[in-house]
This record gives sequence, C-alpha cells and structure tokens, in this order.
Amino acid sequence: MAVMSAEVQELFKKVHNVAFSTASLDGQPNTCIVAMKAVIDDETVYLSDQFFKKTLANLQANPKVAITFWEGNEAYELYGTMRYVNEGEEFEAQKAWVDAAFEKMGLPIKAKGGCFVKVESVFSSSPGPNAGDKLA
Repeated sequence: MAVMSAEVQELFKKVHNVAFSTASLDGQPNTCIVAMKAVIDDETVYLSDQFFKKTLANLQANPKVAITFWEGNEAYELYGTMRYVNEGEEFEAQKAWVDAAFEKMGLPIKAKGGCFVKVESVFSSSPGPNAGDKLA
C-alpha cells in the first residue's frame, strides 16, 4: 500500500468532486463523478455509491480503480484496489453521514453502497516537469 501525504489528503478532502475510473474485464473504461467521499486513513479513501450503474458492473468484475482530483495547478491520481460494501456496521457508519449530507441539502438521495479503496500508488498530475511522477 502507498501512504498518501498530508497534501494529497487535504486536497482530496477539499475538492468538491473526484473523477472515479473503472474498467470492465475486457478493458472498457468508465469514469464517473463522485462528491460524497472521505479519507479513512493515510492509505484508504471511501467513495459513496448513490448512482453507480456501469461503475458498479465494472467494480464487480474488476476491483482495480483510479481516482483523479485537482484544484488549480495541484492535481493527483490515486491507483488502488477497491472493496465494495453495502451492508454491515462499516457501511452503516458511512451511510449515516452521506444520507445526513443529502438531507441537509434537501435531497431525497440515499447511499446504496460504497467503495473502500486501498491506495497502492499516488502520482502527480500537476502541470510541469514533474507531471506523471510517482509520489508514493
């Protein structure tokens, strides 16, 4: 596993949306936008599922994922392996904050499940000579 630096974690928390990329077993890519997300620890992030369709089908076939996020000229890519949850204590804890956030927005949306992603590598996507460098 890779340890995300404090800078990576802070930007992940700060940005409103992340791009979440998956692929089917035959290599068909899919990217969706996820706003309900959290840093669990320095090696794990969580992405909540409200609307995954193609994404969920890909996740069930292939647990390898990529997450890209940026603000201004600061940008990162996380690569890892996900574990999908939609029941149990672990899921209920995540569902509680997601459902509460949607309720606060006045939206009748509920979490269906979510992905715990164990980060295996972190790359810089910031423009410049270090773009694409592996950071962890």
